[in-house]
Amino acid sequence: MTSTRPIQHGRGMLELSLVAGKTVVTRAEGHSPFKWLLPRRPTTAAWAFASTFGGGLVAGDRIDMEIGVREGSRAALVTQSSTKVYRSRSGATCLQTLNATVEDKALFVVAPDPVTCFAGARYEQRQIIRLAPSATLVYVDWLTSGRRARGESWAFSQYRTRLDVYRDGQRLLTDALLLDPKDGPLDSPFRMGRFHCYAVVVVDGPQAESASSALLDEVGSRPIEPVYSEEIDSASPLKSGAIWRIAGQKTEQVAQRLKHRLEFLKPLLGESLWGRKW
Repeated sequence: MTSTRPIQHGRGMLELSLVAGKTVVTRAEGHSPFKWLLPRRPTTAAWAFASTFGGGLVAGDRIDMEIGVREGSRAALVTQSSTKVYRSRSGATCLQTLNATVEDKALFVVAPDPVTCFAGARYEQRQIIRLAPSATLVYVDWLTSGRRARGESWAFSQYRTRLDVYRDGQRLLTDALLLDPKDGPLDSPFRMGRFHCYAVVVVDGPQAESASSALLDEVGSRPIEPVYSEEIDSASPLKSGAIWRIAGQKTEQVAQRLKHRLEFLKPLLGESLWGRKW
């Protein structure tokens, strides 16, 4: 069943600053159908939940987020649940964008639940993150094959995402992914194959230096996985961090790997990512 909510353009603006040793929200604007959920937590970091009215994105919807993480602050951008993208009967694409600026000595964690595209859905995501020289970024982007319980597996019409990261005005990373059945079946052995969840993680900056080094050492020293492993992953170095990619046959498997790998953030954020979910 698809949503009948009219196509809308939602916008959210957020500013987080360090005040008296604690990160607080100093500006928050949300324009329907987008809304911020900003719970108060007994930690020095701030948590912001990005949400939409209606529980998902309808064909043609657009969500734009603009975030400023000020000097010395620590912030996590998360979601309440997976981002659901409904079927596009009109052929229109849902678009979600993020423009973020992270100042010196600040930590910005982007860790949403996975995107789940329904059969026939069209989704595009654009993310631009600008880091100051001593800023730290931890970024997670992941998707599932769809509603497997409904018999949908890689049945969407198109999925497109692009991440651009700049540090001190210089391009640090561009990562793009296009999944389109026009280029061949998405579940073919040479594309997504037997896997039903795929994630990309970027860990970069001084507050994540030891974590990125440990990631590269662990993945680099591990034997090559057997051909029919339930999970496969790879890691590549960045100038001051690493990028990690993982594919798994089950979303829960990938979720547990992500949670374990990012456990180093617990003392920085006050609690574990997805600690109350997975």
